[in-house]
Amino acid sequence: MLGMSWPQARLSLRVRLLLGAGLALMLALALVGLAVDRAFQGAAEKAMQERLEAVVYLILTTVEVDVQGKPAVTETLAEPRLNQPGSGLFGGAMTPHGAWESPSLYGVTPKPSARVIERGRELFRGTEAGGTWNAFAIGLGWEQPDGEIVDLTIWAAEDPNRQAMTLAGFRRDLWQWLGLAAALIISAQFLILLLLLRPLRQVAHEVREVEAGERDGIAGRYPRELMPLIGNLNALLKSERDNARRYRQALSDLAHALKTPVAVLRARLESSQHPEQPELSDSLVNMEQLIRRQLERAARSTRQAINKPVAVVPVLSRLADSLMRLHAAEDLHIEVEGDDRVRVRMDERDLWELCGNLMENAAKYGHGRMRVSARVRREKAGRRGVEILVEDNGPGITDDELPEFLVRGRRGDEQRDGQGLGLSICRELVEDCGGSITLAESSLGGAAIRVMLPAR
Repeated sequence: MLGMSWPQARLSLRVRLLLGAGLALMLALALVGLAVDRAFQGAAEKAMQERLEAVVYLILTTVEVDVQGKPAVTETLAEPRLNQPGSGLFGGAMTPHGAWESPSLYGVTPKPSARVIERGRELFRGTEAGGTWNAFAIGLGWEQPDGEIVDLTIWAAEDPNRQAMTLAGFRRDLWQWLGLAAALIISAQFLILLLLLRPLRQVAHEVREVEAGERDGIAGRYPRELMPLIGNLNALLKSERDNARRYRQALSDLAHALKTPVAVLRARLESSQHPEQPELSDSLVNMEQLIRRQLERAARSTRQAINKPVAVVPVLSRLADSLMRLHAAEDLHIEVEGDDRVRVRMDERDLWELCGNLMENAAKYGHGRMRVSARVRREKAGRRGVEILVEDNGPGITDDELPEFLVRGRRGDEQRDGQGLGLSICRELVEDCGGSITLAESSLGGAAIRVMLPAR
């Protein structure tokens, strides 16, 4: 994508929005669940206290205190659970002279602890307060026939497991429904994001087609908010193409304008017998090199920022065939390795010039054998890149010599013809693409030039 580095493109906008909305939704539902749980727990405790209070008043309507001050219930209680042993609901009445317990307490251990409390006082104790049972008691005064007032306490207790089971069932249902609601909301958010981000995906698709050279600009219909961006991007692409075309035309005109005067000067200089002819010839050669170098630099500055991906291995294969025919008398053998699908985003002419210079140097300074390869590698920073490796079986070069050979005008063998521009041009082409050129270990025993270029 335009201007996007690999680490920044790890998480898509859709994933980021889903993660953010999902986390916010989970937090909101968790808070709602906790609030509902606390409210239900409070309501359940209140209902339990009211239920026990109703049992106490039920016992009060049937209890009697005899002349010895002992309480008793002679009638069948209206609450069936009080008559059923081990039902979980218990009740009783007690005075300082004796006590009565409901039949449901038969066989229950340990039994709820009860004591006589002051008249007019109500007492509630739950398991949260350290008790074994949920219990409610009320203190009363019972008037005997002789006018004596006897302290009477009536109590009711309930097994806390009943309330715990009720709470557990409610919480299970609550979190199941909240989980289902979260799944439905996240699914709805995903579908909404797919619809809302569809124009951005279409823009990205058209940008990839622009990068691949399949279209000149972005022409789809998009929402109002994206139109300024699309308009500016199309204007930038058109301006880049127009500038590159004008610069190339200007450079072509300049090269044509300089070609004839330089050729005339060279012809007159060679035909004259001027005593300073060697110095003037060298100056003329330097002038030609300077003009060529500046034209090359200007041409590279006009390259498009978005280049069509170019397959590397076919270029290497065609260059290898040409070099083996050219050096047929020297019995040159070149091995080409790599996958035809390996591509680099680079001007095709620059790729030909880069690989051609490297392979020409290997053929010139090697001893008849060369191996070239193109593979996708991972760099130290974790990014993928395309490695172009050119190896020969010549004398090789050291790490200290490579920076010198990359300087314009430096030749590896001063006895051979050449201007020493090959490796320096390769260095400039590689640096213009954001790559690097280094030495590697050669399996053939000679030099191995390793070029790393950004992958497609």
